Amino acid sequence: MNPYLVRALLAVALAAFLWVQSRGLAARPRRRRAFELGAAAMLALAALNGGLALGLASSALQLALAAVAIGLFVGAVISLLASLRAGEAADQREQIATAAREYRERREQQRRHPK
Repeated sequence: MNPYLVRALLAVALAAFLWVQSRGLAARPRRRRAFELGAAAMLALAALNGGLALGLASSALQLALAAVAIGLFVGAVISLLASLRAGEAADQREQIATAAREYRERREQQRRHPK
């Protein structure tokens, strides 16, 4: 199988995954935008690799698709960073901190009372 075709199919699968993830983030608009931009970047990469699979090497369209994909990816990263700065992931950070505290407490209990 053509490696460019495999890459295109993988990019479409990742785009679908990111788009599904974005649907569940209605309360987090910046993070949702980041996932949507990431999905669009993956679709641009899929189109780029699909063109390469069809033999459209070094065309202006290929260069434009690559530029669009890079721009969308940069936009997704910026939006994700804005989401983190706005505190949209505060509840997740709290869950992680709680889980880490519980783990440390269990480890301390195990060290004090080995079986």
